[in-house]
Amino acid sequence: MSFAEPAGSSRLATSPWMTLCPLGTLEIDARAIDDDLSDQLKPDLPVVLIDQRPFSRRRLRRLARELAIAVEREFIVLPTLGRPIVLIDDTEAAVRHFWTTIATVPPGLALSAVPASALLSLARRLPWSWTGAAAPGRALVGRRP
Repeated sequence: MSFAEPAGSSRLATSPWMTLCPLGTLEIDARAIDDDLSDQLKPDLPVVLIDQRPFSRRRLRRLARELAIAVEREFIVLPTLGRPIVLIDDTEAAVRHFWTTIATVPPGLALSAVPASALLSLARRLPWSWTGAAAPGRALVGRRP
């Protein structure tokens, strides 16, 4: 659990999703939850729930319900929470844009270019919701009413 700090503080912001949240947002890692966490959350507190395990969409949504957090946005974080490169809004338009415009096979792949191209082609044909369901890195932004 961590709090966003004001500009000019000594700690560097490492989580890109925290730049989209107001100051004082509480970041909670679903992998390390306290039993009395629900009692510590104040009303109208902005909260970010994060998880790095596969199929974390359902887990984070269930946790948000248990903690009475109203979900405002959900993000898919690629490749990992520890080293995020891409932050995708978990909406149909954003996921389709990512697969059709941004995701490419890196240049210089000799032996793995054909399998990588085949996987990319498959990902573009699958339903958009599968990306968010299967991707391990996820950040859920909400507020406690």
